Amino acid sequence: MEKVKLSAKGQIVIPARIRKELGLSEGDRLFIERRQGEVILKPVVKLSKLRGIDKLEGASKEIEKMRRKWDEEFEERTEV
Repeated sequence: MEKVKLSAKGQIVIPARIRKELGLSEGDRLFIERRQGEVILKPVVKLSKLRGIDKLEGASKEIEKMRRKWDEEFEERTEV
């Protein structure tokens, strides 16, 4: 368990080790949940990181365009 400090603006810094383990980088979004006196942060998984079947030989570049569009739409819907 890591210990962090809350800033005057209500911000925390996620330790580098945890960011690296979770693959988080600047601009990534997190869900925040309050559960019985605890605060839980969960990374928002971008559709573009869900790779798989499209990596088959000859897969269309159209799939990448769709992923980018889905990411943009998802970002718009999760804006705070």
